Amino acid sequence: MTYQWILFDADNTLFDFDRSEKYALEQAFSDFNIPVSDEFVCIYHEVNRQCWQAFEEGEMDQNTLRSRRFELFLQKIEVSGNAAAIGTNYLQHLANTDFMIEGARALLNRLLGNFKMVIVTNGLQDVQRPRVFRTKTDHYFEAIIVSEEIGASKPGMAFFEHTFEQIGQPSKNEALIVGDNLNSDIRGGNDFGIDTCWFNPRNQRNESEISPKFEINKLSLLEKILSVENHPSFDSKENY
Repeated sequence: MTYQWILFDADNTLFDFDRSEKYALEQAFSDFNIPVSDEFVCIYHEVNRQCWQAFEEGEMDQNTLRSRRFELFLQKIEVSGNAAAIGTNYLQHLANTDFMIEGARALLNRLLGNFKMVIVTNGLQDVQRPRVFRTKTDHYFEAIIVSEEIGASKPGMAFFEHTFEQIGQPSKNEALIVGDNLNSDIRGGNDFGIDTCWFNPRNQRNESEISPKFEINKLSLLEKILSVENHPSFDSKENY
């Protein structure tokens, strides 16, 4: 069975979230007179990571996450402020970014017409959809599945069940999920019974028990997987 459906994670798979986040944080900090320092950015990253982990484990909903991460951040840097207002401001700046991962648009162009593509993201709806439209990538995708809109998130089975309902219940053997997050993307895909591809551009060591079927450090290498190993009708002209 060859792949017909490619499920793409959004942040740090197609869209350059690190660059977008850096820009949005700098703007939000400046707007609220918070020093833009490496120390404060590192503190925010840690509390944000903790909040998203809590969300993926079902311990926090996304509405709470919007302000809770900034509440924790302000507590740690011992600065008073309106966490909800900062959170809203940050998301507005984030939604206005259009940075993409190197090679993402070229890959989408190559796959268009050969595969059906879907975005599957745990991101916030008022950030993800504006970024898709700002990058003019909406025409590539059969569906855009945003966790906040459906009330379910990766790696949960409900998220994947909803996704497959939206795309007409294809055979699981026909689908491949590509993402940078071992837990939400790869564990979620494995548990649901579809093949998985870990996008690992920093060549991080996988010290977990989660095993992707494929691993790539450049998006262009996905073409090699699809053409050489799984989809003979797709002629990849890239050199590897």
